[in-house]
Amino acid sequence: MSSKRRLTPHDLFRFQMVDDPQIAPDGTRVAWVRTWLDADENRYRANIWLMDLASGASQALTHGTNQDTMPRWSPDGKLLAYLAAVPAADAPPGPPPAVTVVDRGAQLHILDVESGVVHVMTRLRGGVMAPAWSPDGTQIAFLTYVDPARGLETLPDAPPETDDAYTKFSRDVLVTSRVRWKFDNIGHLGEYRRQIATLAIDPQALDAPAAPVLRTQEKADLAPPAWSPDGRTLATAGNLDVGGEVVRSSKIYLVDLTIPAPVTPRPLFGLEEMRSSDLAWSPDGRTLAVCGHNDPVIGHYGNQYLWLVDVSTGEGVNATAWLDRALGDYSRNSDMRRYGGEDGPRWIDGGQRLLVLVNEGGSVFLAEIDPAAQTMTPLTSGRQSVIAFTVDQSEAAAVLLIANDMNPGDLYHLRIERGLSGSERISEEKISPDPLNPPNPRSIQRLTRINAELFDELEMTEPIRFWAQSGDVQIDSWLIPPVGAEPGKRYPVILYTGGGPGGMRASVFCHEFHLYAARGYAVLHCNTRGNHGYGQDFSIPTRGAWGDLDTLDNMAALRTACEQFDFIDPERTAVAGGSYGGYMATWIISRYPEFKAAVVDRCLFNRHSFNGVADIGFLLDRVEFDKQLPWENPQRYLDRSPMSGIGGVKTPTLVVHSAEDLRCPVDQGEQLYMALHRVGVPTKLVRFPNESHELSRSGRPWHRIFRLEQYLGWFAEWL
Repeated sequence: MSSKRRLTPHDLFRFQMVDDPQIAPDGTRVAWVRTWLDADENRYRANIWLMDLASGASQALTHGTNQDTMPRWSPDGKLLAYLAAVPAADAPPGPPPAVTVVDRGAQLHILDVESGVVHVMTRLRGGVMAPAWSPDGTQIAFLTYVDPARGLETLPDAPPETDDAYTKFSRDVLVTSRVRWKFDNIGHLGEYRRQIATLAIDPQALDAPAAPVLRTQEKADLAPPAWSPDGRTLATAGNLDVGGEVVRSSKIYLVDLTIPAPVTPRPLFGLEEMRSSDLAWSPDGRTLAVCGHNDPVIGHYGNQYLWLVDVSTGEGVNATAWLDRALGDYSRNSDMRRYGGEDGPRWIDGGQRLLVLVNEGGSVFLAEIDPAAQTMTPLTSGRQSVIAFTVDQSEAAAVLLIANDMNPGDLYHLRIERGLSGSERISEEKISPDPLNPPNPRSIQRLTRINAELFDELEMTEPIRFWAQSGDVQIDSWLIPPVGAEPGKRYPVILYTGGGPGGMRASVFCHEFHLYAARGYAVLHCNTRGNHGYGQDFSIPTRGAWGDLDTLDNMAALRTACEQFDFIDPERTAVAGGSYGGYMATWIISRYPEFKAAVVDRCLFNRHSFNGVADIGFLLDRVEFDKQLPWENPQRYLDRSPMSGIGGVKTPTLVVHSAEDLRCPVDQGEQLYMALHRVGVPTKLVRFPNESHELSRSGRPWHRIFRLEQYLGWFAEWL
């Protein structure tokens, strides 16, 4: 009998997460973010660590009391900028303000790496996001929330004093003329937009920082800025057109830093979809690389190709039209990740080639693209997902954040030899076999084992990958067997439908899935049509037809699993899912009453009402309903809503939702719950206060554990 124990919900507090590796310019060290959960204070903590790549020696640079994130090296490697909260003035009496994106954001800090002295560089009401050093190290550009009518605002040292009761007790009222006035897991924006500011940096006067300069003051959100090699221009992305916030298309803009601020950004090039809007300047400053597509119909179902844009002419070329795969990290089924890190394109070899992440059949690998030769050379492989990567100035070394089915993520060191062909570029560096380090075509060195002690205690089962035939396509599927399964005994199976659509179920670690396996359930999930990693012809068919082909694909995976694996009891099946997975779970039980239990989490139930209440509801009509609005074709919206089939539901269903979910607002779950009551189906509502759509991934730790216990209790009762 194994001496190891099984995973529990409370093990969430034992896990640690690795994020955002940033290799030093000289390639000798890497800074990264370590995150853990604090049970006593019911919060997340994060601090920044520094590892010497030659010796492997590590040290904590910050203490994690203020959620320290986003380390960014100065070009000379002497300073490290990062983000952290600063002590705020006590809240004034009365209700909290309606706009929630100000007065609580992180601020820019700079650490002198040699002395260890930290300097607080900003105190802005709109906070600081996405800091980026100028090439000469004299400035940092960043995003901050700004009301264009107000400009930059600083944090008050004390709460504002007012005897005006009208003002005091009315500041919780939101007044806005925007369409995008809210965004899930961020909050209520009101009239505030993400704008670009810069801060002059004098290494000799860090204790007396200069005042930030607001570079843009537009009535639209802008993406993280990217410096031109000469430091005279910032590139960003957004849509500054009238009505631009209600469409999916984006443009690249240039911000001239040589003229007085604020500057009106100059449009350069546009695409119908830029999923990440990460911009990369070529070393000579003549070309910008961005990922996206230019099909006005297919929206998030389309591949993100690599586009190269001529800065002088504004003309763009699709450099990977020959590669039928989406670029960037599309892995979406992990609940043990904070924010990953940088996954956009990176130029190498003097602008001759680029490094990109490629999604392929449930894995994400790092590859080298040669646009001129139209070739791709994979630099990693295996059942794993490269979440982020960083390269030093000489391009001799890279550090990767890699996750897989059995590991939330660790850092790996990749040595790159210059001057060789693509097939020879990675040096051979043999390491011992490691079940948490899948094989690669060329060996790389593992740097961290952040959860090794916990994994040494746990008995776990590895997912089994198999293929299911669904119509004329094969469905890539994963089954996690029950821990400790006894020969000849059958166990219930949970079909866990995927969120999205437009993401990819991938080889990444999911605590929730392994928890169910530890409690004696088999857990099944798959990449149905509508997901990426198998070509655009595979991802497009569910556009405008949610619930059709993807239901058939899910059921084909379940049927195949029941046929292939003799430890599954086909008479004890459950279905569960969150977000689009909640939509799918409801759709499935309305058509397949044989399921014994269901859990529907943060669902979309009524697409007619969803269009007007969700933070991105207004974007879906263009892709899913051919630009028809709900009042123009209400029946089409209702026919594509799970509520249309609610009369066919017989399965006992647990409904889980968060009160502050702005992506799938809580009314969706409440409508489902009441409908289940009206048709006589056993049900229960679990409604979390003060949580967003991201509860299962980044909600308050004790709420996450309560949620898991509710799932387990429901399965135990009905399976």
